Amino acid sequence: MQLPLAWETWLDQYISFKQFYTDLETFLNRFEIIIPKSELIFNVFYKMRPEEVRCVLFGEDPYPRITSANGIAFWDVEIQHWDDKTNGNSLKNILKGLLIAKGLADYNTSIAECRKIARENNFMSPPQLFEYWLGQGVFLINTALTFSSAVDKKKHFDFWRSFHSALIHALNVQKSSPYYVLWGRKAQQWERTISKTIDQQSKIIKQGHPTFIHQFLNPNKLTNSPFTELQKKTGIKWF
Repeated sequence: MQLPLAWETWLDQYISFKQFYTDLETFLNRFEIIIPKSELIFNVFYKMRPEEVRCVLFGEDPYPRITSANGIAFWDVEIQHWDDKTNGNSLKNILKGLLIAKGLADYNTSIAECRKIARENNFMSPPQLFEYWLGQGVFLINTALTFSSAVDKKKHFDFWRSFHSALIHALNVQKSSPYYVLWGRKAQQWERTISKTIDQQSKIIKQGHPTFIHQFLNPNKLTNSPFTELQKKTGIKWF
């Protein structure tokens, strides 16, 4: 339950890791169940080095299932194919948003039809999609890296606040700070902190959380997709 050495070195002047790991262990011991498994809490940090981060995509908190959460925001490891049944809406709406961006669907296209379109067009599977994003430097991280129960959510958000403040500051003191994509209200609470050290305010992109289709997609603009905006602004290929 530790970060890779490259990240510890990167963050060393902002975090006392000896104290942080002690505090983290004490915090997690307060709960009967921790999601994801302790060895996966920092999983996304093992996917890229600090200098490879081109875009930070902030979500909310892990999927509330030990079989789904893997320490990488929005990646449900139970879902191997778009046809697999999901317990939430995020992946379904992400798929629809991607297909709209590719001109293969619109807001009114049903999820069943989206799955069929993805299958017929040999669209990347969910694991392939997340690996594709990570491979381009999209750092998929939640506002709270841990979850125990719905009633404890605030405790987790509060605990990770100082860690994220240090992470944001360290990333933004680079020669060129990354883009920040804030999906949902919890993520958007970081806007003020990010804006203090980022080199361009236009690098902060606020969008709705994919759990809520009417926030993530626009029912009044049927062919608008958040991924079209992301691709145009960040220069990263999202689809």
